[in-house]
Amino acid sequence: MISSRYVTVINKLFQASGLSPAQISPGQDEQRFWQELLSLEPDHAFLTRLLSTLPKDECLGSRKLVLHALFTVCIVFAADRKGIEETRTHAVVTLCIMLRSVLAKNLAGWEVMEIFANRVNEADRVFMEFVGMIADVLGDIDAPEALRHQVLQLAVVFTCSISQLSPGAYFLRRDLFPCIAKVITSPDTQRFTFEASLLLSILANFHKSDAAKLNPYLQRIRDTQDTELMRKICWAAGFALDAAVKAYREISDDSVPTFAKSVGALFTSLLPDRALAMQPLDPPREFLKTQPIEATVSLLPVFEFLFFNPLFAQLLVETTLPKPPDSKHNALVPPLAYNILSLSSYVLTHASSSASLRTLAYANLAMNTLLVMSENAHIMPVFCKPTSSKEAIRLCRQRLPLLPVPAPTRAPICALLDCCVLWLRHNLHKRLEVYTFTTCIWTCHRVIWYLQKGRMRLGEDIPPKYDWLELWKAVVDLLGFLSGKLDSLMTTGGIERLVQEAIRLLDLALRRADLFLPTPTAIHEFIYEIIRSSAVIRKQTVLLESLGQPTSVDRGALLRSDSASKALSRILSTAAYYEGKLESSGTRSAKDAFRIVSKDIEQNGLHTAHDADDTDPPYAHPAYFSPMNADPGN
Repeated sequence: MISSRYVTVINKLFQASGLSPAQISPGQDEQRFWQELLSLEPDHAFLTRLLSTLPKDECLGSRKLVLHALFTVCIVFAADRKGIEETRTHAVVTLCIMLRSVLAKNLAGWEVMEIFANRVNEADRVFMEFVGMIADVLGDIDAPEALRHQVLQLAVVFTCSISQLSPGAYFLRRDLFPCIAKVITSPDTQRFTFEASLLLSILANFHKSDAAKLNPYLQRIRDTQDTELMRKICWAAGFALDAAVKAYREISDDSVPTFAKSVGALFTSLLPDRALAMQPLDPPREFLKTQPIEATVSLLPVFEFLFFNPLFAQLLVETTLPKPPDSKHNALVPPLAYNILSLSSYVLTHASSSASLRTLAYANLAMNTLLVMSENAHIMPVFCKPTSSKEAIRLCRQRLPLLPVPAPTRAPICALLDCCVLWLRHNLHKRLEVYTFTTCIWTCHRVIWYLQKGRMRLGEDIPPKYDWLELWKAVVDLLGFLSGKLDSLMTTGGIERLVQEAIRLLDLALRRADLFLPTPTAIHEFIYEIIRSSAVIRKQTVLLESLGQPTSVDRGALLRSDSASKALSRILSTAAYYEGKLESSGTRSAKDAFRIVSKDIEQNGLHTAHDADDTDPPYAHPAYFSPMNADPGN
C-alpha cells in the first residue's frame, strides 16, 4: 500500500534515527519544510496511533526533539494572522492530537515541560506562547469561526488532559476570561457556548482549594455582571442537560403510564411474538456504561456560577417564569432549573450501576449543585411554588422501588427531595461514597430548615402534597446500613460525620414536624417510623462511640459531636415515650400501634424532648469539585 506524503514525512521525523527536516528535504529551508508539512491534511488515525504507542521514555529521550519542534512550530503557524487558513487549521489539529496522545501517558509536570519545551527552563517561554496563541485567536473577531472553534477545543483538550499538573498554571498568568466571554456572547460564535463555558469552569477549578485568591477565573466568575454572558450559559446548558436526560430515557422509557399507553401495551403484549416478552424495569448495567453522556458536563459551569455569582441564580430563576404563548422557548426544552433536577435524578439513581469514577464524579457534582440550590435565597422561594404541567420535571423511574407517581404541578422542591431519596436508596454499597451521602443529608437538612422557618407545608400551603415517608425511610435505611456494615465498608473516612448529620436531620424534623409536615397523618407516619426504627437509631450510640471521640484540638468536631449526642438523646426520648404507650396498651398489630400513636398525638400534641435553638440556617460549603482528571472526550 502506497503511503500518503503526510504519513511518509511524519514517519521519517519519528523513526528511530530521527531524521531532521534538512535530512528529509536537503536544500530546503526549514521554515518552508514545516509550512509544506502543515499544508497537508493531517491523518488523524495515523498520527494518533503513532503518538499513542510511543513509550514514555522515548518521549523523554530520542523523540523529545521532534515532539518539541512540532509543538513549537504548530504554535507559530496557528498564531500567524497573515497565514493561510488551511495551514493554521492543520496546525491546531496537530496540536490537539499531540496533546491528547502524549498527555495520556501519566506524565509528571516537569516531564510535560521537558517534552514540549525541550528543557524545563524553557517552559515559561514555550507555554506562554501556547497560551498567548489561544488567547489571541479566541479574541480575534476577524479569525474564521471554524478556527476559533478548533482553538477552543484545543484549550479544552489541554486543560482536561493536564489536570492539576503544574503546566496548567500558565493559563492563570494570562486572563482568558474576556476572550472566552466574547466567544459566548458573539452572535457568530455563540453556538460554541458549550465548549467555552466548559473551558471557563475547568480553568476556575485549577488548584481551586489552595489558590482561590490567585485564580483569576474564580474572581471573574464571582464579579461579572454580564447578564448576556450568563443567559447564554443557561441557554446552552439547558439544551445540553435536556439531551442528557433524553439519552437515559432512550435506554429505557420510564414515562409514567397513561391509560391509552397502558391499553396499547396490553394489546401489544397479546401478540404471538410478544406474549411472553416483558420489558425489564431496571436497565442492564452494560447499557448504562455510556451514561451520562458528555453533555452532562454542562452542569459544571452552572455549579460554578451558582456557587460564586448571586446574579446567576436570579437569571436561572427567570427561566422558570411563565413564558408568553408565542414564545419559541415553550416548544424547545424545559427551563434549565427543571432540567438540572431531572438529570440529577438519573445521575444519582444510576451512579453506582457502573461503579466507575466518572459516574460517581458526576453524582458528586449533581448533589453539590442541589445543595447550592437549596441554600440559595433566590431559588428556594421559586422552588416552593407549583409548576406548570407543561414543563413537568421528569424524575428517573428506572430502578425499583419506584417513588410515588408525582403530580405534574407539584413544587420543584419536591423533586429536589426526591433526587436525594433516589441517591439514598440506590447507592448503599460497601465502597460507600461518604462525602456525597453527607452532602445529600445536608441538602435535606437545609430544605427542611427553610420550610419550617417559613412555616411552609408541602401539601397544605404548597399543593399538591409531598410524600415525606419515603425520605424518612431512606434516612433510617442509611443509618441501618452504616451500623450493620461498618466493619466491611471500604471508605476514606467520614462515617462519624455522616451519622451525626443524619441524626441531626431527624432531630430537626422531629422538633419542627408541626411547622412543615402538611397533615396530621404525615406527622403520625413520621413518629411511627421513628418508633418502628428505634432499634436502628439506638445502635447509632454504639456506632458513634466505636468511631472514637474527636481530639480537644478540633473544636468544630467537638461541637458537632456534642450537638449530635443531644439530638440522638432527644430522638430516643421521644421514641421511648411512645414505645411506653404501646407497651402499656398491649398492642399486637402495626395497624393498632399506628392508631394508638395517632390518637395520643391528637389528644396531647407531639411529645418531644426540650427544644433547641435553630435561628441560624445550616450551611455547608460544597467541597471544591474538579473534574479535570476525566478524559476530555467524556
